[in-house]
Amino acid sequence: MARRGKFDIAAERLGPLSFGERLLLALSDHPDDVDKTSNYEAPTRQWTVESALAQLEEAFPGFTESVKGKRVLDYGCGDGFQSVALAKAGAAQVLGVEIEANRRAHGQSLASKEGVNNVSFAETVSGDFDMVISLNAMEHFIQPTENLREMKRGLAPGGRIYLSFGPLWMAPYGHHMHFFTRAPWINLLFSERAVFRIRGLYRDDGAASWSPGMNRMTVARFERLVAECGLVPVRRRDRTAANLPLVSAIPGLREFFVNIIDAELAPAGS
Repeated sequence: MARRGKFDIAAERLGPLSFGERLLLALSDHPDDVDKTSNYEAPTRQWTVESALAQLEEAFPGFTESVKGKRVLDYGCGDGFQSVALAKAGAAQVLGVEIEANRRAHGQSLASKEGVNNVSFAETVSGDFDMVISLNAMEHFIQPTENLREMKRGLAPGGRIYLSFGPLWMAPYGHHMHFFTRAPWINLLFSERAVFRIRGLYRDDGAASWSPGMNRMTVARFERLVAECGLVPVRRRDRTAANLPLVSAIPGLREFFVNIIDAELAPAGS
């Protein structure tokens, strides 16, 4: 039996569609081809302890070796894969900070399973750390200024903050909807209502807005945020979509093409 067309499914579930909604649906996958289980509702299958440090190693070559003997704060640690991997890589102490209790519990269970006892999980920061890391979280923080200030407060003298995050809001896939469409910039080209109406064919969580899960972080906003928090970049790399590094130096274009920011930050004057 031939499966039903996606426009028939949409008509049944959503009723009449606007022109924008029809166009977005045309640019999207068939609902039957998308796993409706959201990565935000349960521990993701994307990471393992073995792969958890790969993105940080790519962002900051030599990173894994540099954690040995260090006190490390993993800020926005999610399900704890990275925190446990840091402990196994030789960190002296790891604290994973995460606001969601179920994710902290998963991290603690994972630490026990992996046999590491120098990692703990908490909702807030306590202690001083040689290294503070935050991976794929800056664009999701509800209060990014306060979050970055909290990371700074957790630094021991001489400590550094390592951030790697993206895609940024105005990048081709800053909409974070790539699980159902490969169309770029849909957050800029379609109304929020149209995007989330069509999204409803692929997720059952009832979300109707990017807020509060996306803070619409841009390159310029990140730079202001760093300065406001009294931090300076020790090193920074802007990774661009389609590998177009020259556009990262052009103020107007960079917002549309800088996909990921890797930044090592230190307190100003340190």
